[in-house]
Amino acid sequence: MKVNELREVMKNRKKDELQQLVVEMYKAIPKKMREEKEIDQLISDPQAFKKKKTKQKQQLPNFDVIERETEAFIENARAQNYVAPNRVISKKERSNWRFTAKRLVEQITAISHQPEHRKACASLLEELYKLFCYASGHYVFASDEPFYTIKIPREDFLKRVILLKKDVEDPEKWIFDSLNLVLEHGADRYTLTSSLLEVLLSTLSNAPLKEKMVQIADRMLQKKQMDLKKLTKSNKRTSTIGFYNEEYINNLVEMIFITQSALGEYKAAVDMFQKNYLNYNNDKEVNLYILLSLIEKHQRVKDWIEVYEKAIQNKIKPRKNLQEMYDYIKVENEFPKRVYIF
Repeated sequence: MKVNELREVMKNRKKDELQQLVVEMYKAIPKKMREEKEIDQLISDPQAFKKKKTKQKQQLPNFDVIERETEAFIENARAQNYVAPNRVISKKERSNWRFTAKRLVEQITAISHQPEHRKACASLLEELYKLFCYASGHYVFASDEPFYTIKIPREDFLKRVILLKKDVEDPEKWIFDSLNLVLEHGADRYTLTSSLLEVLLSTLSNAPLKEKMVQIADRMLQKKQMDLKKLTKSNKRTSTIGFYNEEYINNLVEMIFITQSALGEYKAAVDMFQKNYLNYNNDKEVNLYILLSLIEKHQRVKDWIEVYEKAIQNKIKPRKNLQEMYDYIKVENEFPKRVYIF
């Protein structure tokens, strides 16, 4: 419903109906969102809230200045000017890098609400995200945990980037770029690639977008599979490139699996996983464990049982934890609430 439509609906409502409606809407807003949007102040003193927002809008920093500062920050960070003595970045600036980074992220986010700067802001935030991913495994800042240091969880930062891209780019581009962003700048020791893929899935707000993701990911999967075939068998098992391609393929398989599952295409997702998921040691039980873990999280109990029982028929012996889980599910007809598969 658009704002004008909302006003039209509300204008004939009685006072007690409006009060009840406001209470219900307030209860529906998560606490974190109420704090971020200052909903309590809006309710307590609407005029003061409006004046504050107007003043904040007037005080927004100049975009051109922020753009140049951000580009310089990224360039100096990649040149390691924030970790080693140099004539470009002073000692004080080096020690305060996290405050500079945090400020730039928040200022770009604030400016992104201006339509004329939204696309450029999306690009700047994406480059900062890539920088902090790189810094998570390289000597760029004094801390090798940049997301933690600037107090923005990596998943939250990624979602902020994706939603901005979604707003200014067509689905073919933002979905491909966002998936590639996760795959090329993947997990660190604090963040699993799976959690980043789930963030991406959460931005696919309707069935057409999910279907577009499956199409794009499938094309990328086929291309990577062809790249892998070009490597000799020995290279595949010994080279870093070979391992990288296998990991890349498996992450694509997982993305397709969770997206198809979200579409309700449960069997297609299982078949696709079994056909494409790679295992260095070709251990069928390990693949079964991974598949059942994904089914537990994204599909139904009946799908889990079907895959498990079919594996038994194929002479695969599941690990003890899976056997115990199967026994539990057969009795309770639900996934254990406090049992984790290892």
